[in-house]
Formats: sequence, C-alpha cells, structure tokens
Amino acid sequence: MTYHCVRTKEGERFFREAGAGEPVLLLHCSAGSSAAWLPVMNDLCRDYRVLAPDLLGYGRGAAWPAGKALLQDEELGIIDTLLALADRPVHVVGHSYGGAVALRAAVRLAPCIASLTLIEPVAFHLLRQAGEPDGWGEIAALAERHVGLAVEGRDAAAADIFLSYWMGPQAAHLPEASRDTAVRTAAKVAAEWQLMFAMADDRDALARLDLPTLIVCGGRTRTPARRVIEELRTIMPAAGYHELPKAGHMSPMTHPADIAQLIRQHVGRIACAA
Repeated sequence: MTYHCVRTKEGERFFREAGAGEPVLLLHCSAGSSAAWLPVMNDLCRDYRVLAPDLLGYGRGAAWPAGKALLQDEELGIIDTLLALADRPVHVVGHSYGGAVALRAAVRLAPCIASLTLIEPVAFHLLRQAGEPDGWGEIAALAERHVGLAVEGRDAAAADIFLSYWMGPQAAHLPEASRDTAVRTAAKVAAEWQLMFAMADDRDALARLDLPTLIVCGGRTRTPARRVIEELRTIMPAAGYHELPKAGHMSPMTHPADIAQLIRQHVGRIACAA
C-alpha cells in the first residue's frame, strides 16, 4: 500500500492506493481520514485497485481554518483527480459524510462513475426538505451544539458530543489518537454541518441518476441516519438495500469484513452484467 501526494487547485492532497484491477474509491466519514478504511482496503486490494483520499482538512492535508465556510463542490477536487487517474469508470463508496460527498460526485461526475455504495450517507438536507420532524429535529440539535462549541474554540467538547452521538458507549474506548483527530478536526466538522444543512433541494438530480447503487444501513444506527436512507430509497427506488443487524453508524470500522463483502458483491454483480 502506498500513500501519494498530488497537487490540485486546493493545494497538496493525499490518498492511499493498493491493489490492481477494477478501481474502487473509498470516501471516509467526518472526523476521520483515509486510515479509517484500512481494514476494508486490505481485504478489497486482493482483487481491486483501491483508492482512498483524505478529504479536505483530514489526514496529512492542511488543517481546516476555524470559521471558514465549505463550498458545495469543494470536496470534489481530489475525487475528480483520482477519477482521472483511472482508465475506466470507478466504483465509488462513501460512508457517512463521505456518502454525502459520493452523492454529490455522482450528480456532477456521473460519466466517470461505475457504481455507488452508500453507507449511511448523512444527506440531512433531505430531511429538512421532506419536512421530517423526528430525524431533522434530533440532528439539527446535535449540529447546533457542535457548531456552537467549535465556534467558541471548545474543540474537545465538540468532539466529545460528536463521538458519543455516533459511537455510543464505544466512544469511551476509542484510541487516544482517534479522539485527538476528532478534536483537531472539529472546525472542519462544523463547516460540514453548515454546508449539509444549507444545501438546496437536489431530489430531482438524484432521481435522474442511472448508476447501480447499493445503500447500506446499520440495524442499530441513529434515527436521523435511518430517515435519510428511507428518503433515498424513495428517491432512488432501483437502489439495492442491505441492513447489518448488529452494526451502528460506524460499520466500516466495526464490521469491516461485512462491508468489504458487500462492496465485493455489488461490484461483482456489475462486472458480471457488463
């Protein structure tokens, strides 16, 4: 496995690469980095060329400046670069915030994408647009608390409520390095909240996507994440669906073998149909 640096219009960007064959692009969650995908990468790289970038403000990339706004398509720079490196359309996999980025990439860069695997994408703007009071109210309250703490410079407190919400009791057992990453990236997570909540209605664009899509949900996930998936399944009725009964929101980390198997099966079906 290698860790590369490329220059984009956003500056130096970093990504991991391993294996050969059909290209698979993995997009990580908030408060993480490409390292979150390592167990999945180590499985998939036996059969595929796997690429995993550090999204803006994560990994070896420059820290996100506190208070800086995040533009809607700003994350797509490294994705566009990696899609161009492939010699064929790429299978894009996104988890949580990475899933929301994957959806945006599919809308903007569809000709370069072979398929989508969406693992609890946090496209929370869909809840607001649907007038879904249950999930929207819960996630809006969390976002308001997190952003408020980050604006005050209380990054450790912001990280604690973020990790506790998404990981539950497991948050107390996180390696110190993982918690430090969440503290260090609190400003970027705040910018992501603000962007996701401000996004315009893109239901029509999502409904027009003609890409083989698999949606994955943890059986023990949070209500807002499940409500987003319900909205997506209505918007994209042809999408496949799989639930991991014992998983929560962080399934790529807690159930990497299951996630790798689902990706492998999804990509394999597309290859067989080609």
